[in-house]
This record gives sequence, C-alpha cells and structure tokens, in this order.
Amino acid sequence: MLYLDTSVLLAHTLTQTVEPARAVATAAFFARVRAGALSGATSFYALHEVYLFALDNAPDFVTGAAYGKAALEKLLSIPLVLLPFVSRIERGIHARKFHALRDASDLPHALVASIHQCEAIVTYDTHFRAIAALIPCKRPEDYLPR
Repeated sequence: MLYLDTSVLLAHTLTQTVEPARAVATAAFFARVRAGALSGATSFYALHEVYLFALDNAPDFVTGAAYGKAALEKLLSIPLVLLPFVSRIERGIHARKFHALRDASDLPHALVASIHQCEAIVTYDTHFRAIAALIPCKRPEDYLPR
C-alpha cells in the first residue's frame, strides 16, 4: 500500500491548471489505483489539508468551501484506504525516528505511513527525502509504465 501525501492529492484536484504536468501524471497514477494495479492510502490529515488549501486560495469562504468539497468528493470516489489520525500515544512512541523532518506538518504523514506499514510515501514534497532510509519517498511518475 502506498501512502499519498497532500501534494499528490492537490495535483490531482486543485492545482491542475498551475501544474499541468503533475495533473497528467497524477491522472495516470490514479487510473492505475482505480484499475487495482496499485493500492493507495491517504489520511484524514491529508484530506483536511486539501480542504484548507481550497479555503486559503479562494477569494471568499463560500467559494473555497465549494472547491474544497468538490476536491474531497473527487478524492473519495477513488478506491483509497482512509487512514485515521495518529493518537497522541502513537505519536509519542514513533515521532523520534522522524526527527530529520524539518517541516512539522510532514510528521503526521510520515507517522501514519509508517504505523500502517505503507511501502512508500508518494509525494511531490522533497522534505520526505530526509527520511527515505525509513520509508521510501516516490513520485506518482515512478509508478507509471515507461
């Protein structure tokens, strides 16, 4: 099972026009997930970040909420495993091994992926390279036929 970070979810939903190459790659990646060739998972944390991104980049709350909802509907139509938030206890137990992450917002993703034994984090965020020895960091393009 592959853990899908927020950056991949955004490329597939809300940033398609500003990142057209990533939009094409994520569309092909998610087609493979839909076909059952790949097993993907994401977290409620990532879904929340997608929604917040829509709110933060819209001219007003109503527009942001509409775009955020549409993005979530699109993502929830994909056969992904939805992983829960990490408990405070689990966070305390596992967080130390990810001390190399410089961006604190990446930690919940790494924790969820690790606790649920995902084989890789699929992301466009280069911060995850700092923990590649613990969990591989891949891009959607790495899973497409060449």
